[in-house]
Amino acid sequence: MYEIYIRPLIAGLLMGIVSTIPGADSGTISVITGVFKRLVDALNDLGKLKLKRADVLFLIIVGIGLLGGLVIGSNVLVWAFENQPFYTYSFFFGLILFALFTLKNEIESFRIIEFLCGLLLVVIPYMIVKPSSMGAADPTHVNYIFLFISGIIAGATMILPGVSGALILTILGFYNGAIQAIGRITKQPALSDVAYLLVLGVGAIIGLFIIARLIEMWFERAKESIMNFIIGLVVGSLYQMTPSFHGNGNTGLMLVWFAIGALFIMIINIGGARSNA
Repeated sequence: MYEIYIRPLIAGLLMGIVSTIPGADSGTISVITGVFKRLVDALNDLGKLKLKRADVLFLIIVGIGLLGGLVIGSNVLVWAFENQPFYTYSFFFGLILFALFTLKNEIESFRIIEFLCGLLLVVIPYMIVKPSSMGAADPTHVNYIFLFISGIIAGATMILPGVSGALILTILGFYNGAIQAIGRITKQPALSDVAYLLVLGVGAIIGLFIIARLIEMWFERAKESIMNFIIGLVVGSLYQMTPSFHGNGNTGLMLVWFAIGALFIMIINIGGARSNA
């Protein structure tokens, strides 16, 4: 019951929420909530038209959670990141940090080269584009071809841990337009918003299938290498989540939000352990 319905729903919900925030990435969420490999496999099976009934149900539930998370993120969490960024990032920092203690059990041997490749792949771009300066450019003229290509790039990063699809859209200049369109379409939809999100969404889906296939090929050939690489990506994602990059606040409250994030991922893991018992 938990593994079939609750875990994928929570994972999808969190992935959708963080997908609306530049610097936060849904790929890391898929890893720490325990659905990453299954999501990659299901996407590849879908691309080959070899989906099992359980995989169809899994993708539907993740999709429902993802859509719900996008709506919540574009309305509620955007407010939290804009008005209380220090404590909001503290929550996600604690969540990811605690998840690393469970992720380390996924590898049999530590490989420093693959780990550092993953770590630096995330950290270096964020050292160039400072987390504190992640604005949201609002395009005045929509180039739908470039929007489509941007969707492919952002979609490819959606399940890649440590790389923020929202940040990619920010850099390319389409983030603010996407967030505003999602916010408006839930209240007073316009044809232009539907077209904007449709083009971006189709591109993102294509990007998802491309990266899922590449990850599957790597898993088949070198599972230990890719797991060390993924853990490097997740560790690297802590850099842009560092609360001090996003404002100032009370250290005691920061630690409280660290603990709440850790407790959240602990509850997810306990639920999964009980369902497998």
